[in-house]
Amino acid sequence: MIESNYLIINRIPETYDRMKIAGKAAVFLNGSGKMIDRGAVRIDDTVYAFMYCDEVRNITLVTESGDVVTILCRDAGTYDETLSELRKASGRSFSKQNKRINRYAESVAEKLGEGVRLRVTDAVDQSEMVECPECGMLNPKGSVYCLDCGAEI
Repeated sequence: MIESNYLIINRIPETYDRMKIAGKAAVFLNGSGKMIDRGAVRIDDTVYAFMYCDEVRNITLVTESGDVVTILCRDAGTYDETLSELRKASGRSFSKQNKRINRYAESVAEKLGEGVRLRVTDAVDQSEMVECPECGMLNPKGSVYCLDCGAEI
């Protein structure tokens, strides 16, 4: 998949070598053991939602202020360890998502910016969904309009 681990904050990527937990923060370090730029991420009550997708080894956090923080792991071992450490340190529940995790996270962040608070839930079985012809968002079967863009389905 990918050759490096990435910390992506609001679409700005940076590679990292490993992550460690320091209290209620995840600290991302380079190969020399030094913290990367913007490498301290709070994992406390300022995080609105924690999401993950096993298929693409992606962990995404949406903060109350609308920031989207994505952690991409190069291998399954790093991903499993990172997810486990974040779960343990945050003490929060994580929502399982599909490959569209980042689009969903950005939609949640946008709604927070508009003052709308959403309930983040696990992704649903795709066989129970229909794809919007305009934006590709999955909607419940029987929907007349897309829940994301409003296009007719």
